[in-house]
Amino acid sequence: MSATATMTQGVYLNIPRADWTLLKELINRFGWQSQTREQMLEEFIQTRPTISDLSEEDIMDEVRAVRYQS
Repeated sequence: MSATATMTQGVYLNIPRADWTLLKELINRFGWQSQTREQMLEEFIQTRPTISDLSEEDIMDEVRAVRYQS
């Protein structure tokens, strides 16, 4: 992990839409990174696997094993 990555702090801000342009300008000037909640959600969805390794029967076997263990 790089030194830069360990020295960053994630922050979530609620700001008026009218101020977003000003904040984006500051973000660019300081070299910061920004993502909207929608962008973060889209990135998360894109990184999810599309094919499950488990069948429905595999899942039910796991549930039964945990639920009915002695």
